[in-house]
Amino acid sequence: MKKEYYIDYPQEKIEPRLNLYRCVFCKKEALHINGLLEKHDVNCSYRIEQEKQLID
Repeated sequence: MKKEYYIDYPQEKIEPRLNLYRCVFCKKEALHINGLLEKHDVNCSYRIEQEKQLID
C-alpha cells in the first residue's frame, strides 16, 4: 500500500547552526523531498527499498 507521505527516511543535518536536513542516501534536501518518494534520487537506497515494498 502506498503511503501518502514518506518521512521515515534517515536524515542528516546540513549545517550545524541551521535547521536544514537531507536524506542520508541521496543527499537531497528534506525541503525539496517534502515527503514525496519520487523526489528522492532514482538511485537512492531508501527510494529503491520503498518501491520494492510497493511491488510485494
